[in-house]
Amino acid sequence: MSANVQWQSVIEALADKGWSARVVAAARLTDVRARVAAVLESGDLPGEAAARIAAEVAFALPEGLEAARSVIVGAIARPLTQATLTIGGTEYTVPVPPHYAGYFTVPDSLAEAAGAALAPFGRRAVRFEPPLKTLAAGAGLASYGRNNIAYVSGLGSYFMLAACASDAPAPDDAVWADPLQLARCERCSACGRACPTGAIRADRFLLETERCLTFLNEDDAPFPDWVDPAWHTCAVGCLRCQMVCPENAAVELAAEPPVELDEQESAAILAATAGSELAAATLAKLERCGLDYSPELIARNLRALLTA
Repeated sequence: MSANVQWQSVIEALADKGWSARVVAAARLTDVRARVAAVLESGDLPGEAAARIAAEVAFALPEGLEAARSVIVGAIARPLTQATLTIGGTEYTVPVPPHYAGYFTVPDSLAEAAGAALAPFGRRAVRFEPPLKTLAAGAGLASYGRNNIAYVSGLGSYFMLAACASDAPAPDDAVWADPLQLARCERCSACGRACPTGAIRADRFLLETERCLTFLNEDDAPFPDWVDPAWHTCAVGCLRCQMVCPENAAVELAAEPPVELDEQESAAILAATAGSELAAATLAKLERCGLDYSPELIARNLRALLTA
């Protein structure tokens, strides 16, 4: 028999595992869909950007919890990781922004911790993947910066988001509101000045997505001719707007020591070798530094970065 969930104890248990979390009623997912759909309908996201967002709207509740009653969204601090590749006897160290290392596995830990905290109440939690930034902003966990990146109090933008659905009813006082923009963005243009592609514009809040370097190097299409190779600084993603953001000034970005990759391992990465074909020790290295994100994209990006 299920007992009434003491949500404060669940939130505290998640905090003990490093997660800042909020709980909302599962019915709020309708609002999430509507907000994302509104961006699509605005026409401000042409082409491939709109297609990616449209795919996010197609999310479904996890199998076995189609009648979920609540959703937990959490953020956990993540470090900057690095990899040192060895090519022709020369070493090249490349950074990987926070949230790529553990991209496929860290979100499971939110569902595991939530499930353990809910078990005494006869409830469970299962991971799923709605539009996370939209969910976190509506739940009051995150605010948007002018760079359209989400920020969480105490974590800045150096974190990973995750969500899980539960059969436990949401608390009556669960917060849900219109997403907020960071107040300091009204008087700050640091990110716009730092963006080499001009994706962050002064005349509108919505990012010009198809000019964002992260968007481009997370996409499998060839880089447009207008992209200057010198703009590439990371194996995937980009840190320029985050590193100059005053909101991150008080947040200590932990940096992991570089993962050392020998000639053979480096060659395999640049050849986009699938993880299933790599030695277990090599794959573990890639997972540790985030280079397992996508073999094809990482290889393409590294070739561009190392030849710039």
